[in-house]
Amino acid sequence: MCEKEVKESELGTHILDVEIIPKPAAGQFKCHSQLKSDGLIHEIDSKNNHLYESRERSLTLKNVGTNAGSPAEAVEMRREFLEKCVYKLRRANFLACLPFKNYDYFGARGCCENVIGYMPIPVGIAGPLSVDCENLYIPMATTEGALVASVSRGCKAINESGGAVTILTADAMTRAPCLQFPNVNRAYAAKLWLESSTGIHEIEKTFLATSNFAKLKNIQPILIGEHLYVRFAATTGDAMGMNIMSKCVESAVSTIKLHGFHDMRVVALSGNVCTDKKPSALNWVEGRGKSVVAQAYITHATIKRVLKTEVPDIVALNVSKNLVGSAVAGSIGGCNAHASNVISAIFAATGQDIAQVVDSCHCITTMNE
Repeated sequence: MCEKEVKESELGTHILDVEIIPKPAAGQFKCHSQLKSDGLIHEIDSKNNHLYESRERSLTLKNVGTNAGSPAEAVEMRREFLEKCVYKLRRANFLACLPFKNYDYFGARGCCENVIGYMPIPVGIAGPLSVDCENLYIPMATTEGALVASVSRGCKAINESGGAVTILTADAMTRAPCLQFPNVNRAYAAKLWLESSTGIHEIEKTFLATSNFAKLKNIQPILIGEHLYVRFAATTGDAMGMNIMSKCVESAVSTIKLHGFHDMRVVALSGNVCTDKKPSALNWVEGRGKSVVAQAYITHATIKRVLKTEVPDIVALNVSKNLVGSAVAGSIGGCNAHASNVISAIFAATGQDIAQVVDSCHCITTMNE
């Protein structure tokens, strides 16, 4: 009988519903292709769920494919490794249903590790949407039926009433390291220096020297005991700016040390006050990235014909659901119908960081008659 467990494997990946293969006789179990050509004999230890070579060197998913001739060949080797050397899934169609051919894996370098395939998502197009006198089409990757059609219907209603106008109200990416000092007095001294004209000037010079695009806009030091959380905000050009900010803040931390704070310890370059990819009242109030206000006037006739409702009804619904309902739920930045649906679909279609939906879907919908 096979021993069945759910545990952390030597692959460094949490695998559910794993059936451990019983330990075969020495030299009996072999992999194929490159693994076989290397002359390695592999064994499964069903007790510890470890994969060993006869050379007593652990073979993991990380070093499978090291000698592959191309990224595509490495993908095939990893898949073969999973199928024949480590485990077999109860749902045998897992790898069979995961495409891996006809993909440029060179482009995946630096973006994903231990690649075994790719997940195709259908991409629909919504629009056009008239924004600031420009017609734009909206690519959306989703498997939620009616989402693209619903967005297109909203675009139609806005277009028929003259389009939407937008205003950029803020533009600043943030990063907030957590800094620790020997005592609260030293932490407070660093806070005062960062708020002084001298401190601000030195940090500005550091940002300019580190990046051609980052321009410091604000420094917000928050003192919590011996810890100082410093929320740096800066414009980052056309880039989303997370990597730029990380480099600039790392340089800024060194600048702080050089100005009389050698006893400072960097606990984390990101102290979660940024706040990145997590619900945050600070982001909701002050913004993170670009903050935009959009407005559209939609006529009674269009609302009735395109949206199939009446103006008083949709205005009342917005108050009851998007404002009051969200308040009852204690939602942070969720005073809207389903902004995250639209944002996540656009992010997936355009190659953006989908986890940033948490920050980017913060919005409030207001209506009046």
